[in-house]
Amino acid sequence: MIFVITGATSFVGLEFTRLALECGHNVYAVCRSSSSSLGKLPKDDALTIVFASMDEYGRLPEKIPYADVFVNFAWDGTTYEGRVRADIHQKNIDNTKTAIRVANKIGCKLFVESGSQAEYGVFDGIIEESTPCQPFTEYGKAKLAVKESGFRLSEELNIKYLHLRIFSTYGANDHPYTLFMNVVEKMSKNAPLDLSPCTQNWNFLYVRDVVKQIYLLIEKAFNDAVFSNEVFNVASEDTRTLTNYIERIKEILHSSSELHYGAFVPEHLVTLN
Repeated sequence: MIFVITGATSFVGLEFTRLALECGHNVYAVCRSSSSSLGKLPKDDALTIVFASMDEYGRLPEKIPYADVFVNFAWDGTTYEGRVRADIHQKNIDNTKTAIRVANKIGCKLFVESGSQAEYGVFDGIIEESTPCQPFTEYGKAKLAVKESGFRLSEELNIKYLHLRIFSTYGANDHPYTLFMNVVEKMSKNAPLDLSPCTQNWNFLYVRDVVKQIYLLIEKAFNDAVFSNEVFNVASEDTRTLTNYIERIKEILHSSSELHYGAFVPEHLVTLN
């Protein structure tokens, strides 16, 4: 297959690009020219780097003549500060619609969108694909809006649409401000940590396992004649309390960090089960 992968230097996008190449596919990696992670992309004859920001997706057919699958990992405003910016996320919605139209124009049979656990909001039970979505962040609301408009647009254009709600992912190249990376960094230095109560359930999945799930779902959707559009959760079977994860990290690192549980209480106590 020929893949178009936007956000190819992002945390999950970079790992998926590597896997697609390892599996023998050709990849157009769409990246910002200013990306600090360009050097992390594999050196591979099957890889073509295409420079474009999300606002420039309408011009991609000038650089990509044909592809089979369009995988959209690109998204602006993913930092804590950016997730509350409604203006940024409205642009994300508009640019993703453009990406779906572009995918159809260059011959793709499948468009894949990287959604988020944030679409569910706060839910205390076991989260399934049929669980009602009640996002409270602008980020989560926008991801849900992309799913809803993506379903409609894909039916209009007669292109398959796969919406992936990705749960908490960890691994190399993750953002330094995430809970997992912050805990590892401070524990490695035996520094104290101020934490929430960490009593809620959580679900972590290693980035390599995330992209393996995504790859298998793409194969399924691409080759299944009756597939049109659907949502899938990308998560681990291993759900624990956050304290369990944190104490395990401390044990593995032989850290003497003081853990101050309850030092702050978040406005929304999200549970991922």
